[in-house]
Amino acid sequence: MERIQSLDDPRVAAYRNLPDRTLRGECVFLAEGKLLTERLLESRYEVESVFVSTDYYEEFRRLTPAGVPLYAAEESLLLAIVGFPFHRGALAVGRRGRPTTLAELLAPADREVQFRLAVCPEITKPENMGLIFRNAAAFGLSGILLGERCCDPFSRRSMRVSMGAVLQMPFYKSDNLNESLKILKDGSDFSLFAAVLDPLARKLDEVDWPARCGILLGNEMDGLDSATLELCDHRVTIPITERVDSLNLGVAAGICFYSMQRRLFS
Repeated sequence: MERIQSLDDPRVAAYRNLPDRTLRGECVFLAEGKLLTERLLESRYEVESVFVSTDYYEEFRRLTPAGVPLYAAEESLLLAIVGFPFHRGALAVGRRGRPTTLAELLAPADREVQFRLAVCPEITKPENMGLIFRNAAAFGLSGILLGERCCDPFSRRSMRVSMGAVLQMPFYKSDNLNESLKILKDGSDFSLFAAVLDPLARKLDEVDWPARCGILLGNEMDGLDSATLELCDHRVTIPITERVDSLNLGVAAGICFYSMQRRLFS
């Protein structure tokens, strides 16, 4: 056991005062809680270290690969280091590694009969980002294509809401989404569907989804811009009552993904 006995121990600097820190733009990210830490250890991502309360030490000693430091502290000290009441017993630092390229994201399309993407030009809220990943994993989508203005999937909030799906789903964050969409469609039979708030658009339950397609989900406030809409082949909508004007983006994504994949569950 590498026991931590001081707030200032440099070995756990990455975990110190989490509410005031952000790892956006760095090469590392944080997994918070027993479940996310376990899923990080099971994932393809490299783990820099694991930090647990002493009550969890024996459990994570069996799970943590040789060569990965496993730090332990009394719960009161762990809470003081992370800077907020944290009762989930375990944290870990992972390395992002080399980002997936667009070609790598699309590679399975050449060998799989069915290939379906979620395309998100501008998700600004980490909760919605986490829900997109969790829903995409739940309904068996092939991958996620993110626009340049999207928030960080590895942010603490996104990671927690995704329940670790960020560690499971293939994704690519484009520097120019519309150019990426043109590459996606160039010389292929790939179809793009825009999810819109338009009573004249085709209702979701009327859509016969082709084997190779993507669903575009717009920004939480402004939807999809005109340039992106012009690249889409079809417009679809989720019928709702007049009591509300729209659905939460994460909820709408789950409905769209289920519609795309419903034959898998029938």
